[in-house]
Amino acid sequence: MKVVVRTPHHESELEAVPKTSLREIFHTMGKSLGIQETWWFGLMYKGPDNEDVWVDKSKKSLKDLQKNLAFNYAVKYYPEDVTEELIESITIEYFFLQVKALILKDEIYCPADTCVLLASYALQVRHGDYLKDQVNEDVFKKQKLLPERVIKQHNMPLSEWETSITNMWLKHRGLDKEDAMLEYLKLVQNLEMYGVSYFNIRNVKGTELLLGVTALGLNIYKVDDRLNPTISFPWSEIKNLKYKGTKFVIRPNDKSAKNFVIITTNEKVSKQILNLGIGNHELYVRRRKPDTPEITRMKEKANEVRKTKLSIRQKYNSERLAREEAEKRETMYKQQLEDMRVEMERKQASLLEAEKTIRKLQEQLEDLKRSKEELEAQRVELQEMMERLERSKTMEAEEKLKLEEEIRAKHEEVQRIQDEVARKDEETRRLQEAIEEAQRKEEEARLRQEEEERRRHEEELRREEERRQRELEEANRTEKELESLPDADNTLPDVKPINDQLKEQLKTLQEQLNATKTNDESELDRIHRINLLEGRDKYKTLRDIRKGNTSRRVEMFENM
Repeated sequence: MKVVVRTPHHESELEAVPKTSLREIFHTMGKSLGIQETWWFGLMYKGPDNEDVWVDKSKKSLKDLQKNLAFNYAVKYYPEDVTEELIESITIEYFFLQVKALILKDEIYCPADTCVLLASYALQVRHGDYLKDQVNEDVFKKQKLLPERVIKQHNMPLSEWETSITNMWLKHRGLDKEDAMLEYLKLVQNLEMYGVSYFNIRNVKGTELLLGVTALGLNIYKVDDRLNPTISFPWSEIKNLKYKGTKFVIRPNDKSAKNFVIITTNEKVSKQILNLGIGNHELYVRRRKPDTPEITRMKEKANEVRKTKLSIRQKYNSERLAREEAEKRETMYKQQLEDMRVEMERKQASLLEAEKTIRKLQEQLEDLKRSKEELEAQRVELQEMMERLERSKTMEAEEKLKLEEEIRAKHEEVQRIQDEVARKDEETRRLQEAIEEAQRKEEEARLRQEEEERRRHEEELRREEERRQRELEEANRTEKELESLPDADNTLPDVKPINDQLKEQLKTLQEQLNATKTNDESELDRIHRINLLEGRDKYKTLRDIRKGNTSRRVEMFENM
């Protein structure tokens, strides 16, 4: 049977037999994509109500899901801080592509000015530095850069949107692809709906509410406000999750707090909440423990790659600056040459007479030179005649001395060659010894590497078997006892700041957007506007609603 797996880059068709496990499909895709940080990802499909349905990777075979053989390989879990937790460039890219798609589809609410800034980072990711000669209308027409909501809510022609995006794009000069993706993700991480999986629920009173499962814990929202949770429970406060049918029970760590119950729409939703809750809690615990050797190796390797890329980028930037400087000098020299040409033309008339004088002087110098040469030739000829006369008197004695000198020179030349040969022999011997020593060390290194790879392979097989056993155990579980972290650090981060170079442009853009805004304001737009007026942001809201003990917040939830 054919299994279709979609990724942000492409769609893959896999041939599989009915007994193939979903776990095998998941790991096959991870390997083919070159993704090692597989713990962030999962296989999912869209349910009848367009909801995300995550399939259990430990299911025994595909035959259990014959009606759903088209999956998305997608980000399932989100980190608390993308800059600290995402390791490899390929992982960062897949997060970027998925989050960008959610922003453009308006599945994550994003205000208009931030949308423009995000679009400028997206252009930096795709095209690199802005180059006026290479940017044309196709750059903006062939890709979606803003959500339809943002464009419809403002009376601005597309050319003005493009100008605003381009002005910000210019500020990203020198930012490489990975850094631009991280800047994009840092901004999206500030958004209230980022990394939240929403589920329709009811409390015991029957009040319709939303449950948000996140990297930081469980949030409770009113149905008409997905931006501001009203109650929040960090993972460190939750001891046990279990469900039976549509009844989902959460047991707090605080023994004085009673269990609280949420009612889901159906049993499948209950299982999805349990699955996401377990996965998010495990990552929450793991990031609060020392890195495993595997993670440490991955980080070291990724850091080495980034250092190499940084060195290359610095070299490229130096060459670019040198090229730009050379172009400036060339332009300056051309101008100087043009100025000199004009000056020369202006003085040409006055130089003609001087040239005639110079030619006459040159002719006189030539005559003088010929006379000197003739005199020198006569002097040399006379000298040679005198030397021949002197040699004729002592010819025999000189020939003897010359022969002795030649013999002595020949002996010295022979000795020199012998010394040179001996030196080269010694040098060759040392070189041969060095080669043999290098070959010996290379063989030792090869054997050590093979032994290390063998041990690593055995360790991977052991971990794989342990993971397989855990997943098989989880497959039929309706309850999960969560690892307790009573002293966990639940300090919430601050909103990631915007680059200082962009703040002034954002202020100008915001004034322009306010001036062109229509009355077509959505409910989320209204809530966001009120949040800005009250000075609230994602983390400030969480800090406020987490005040007080667990018991008080459980009572608040039940009384909503």
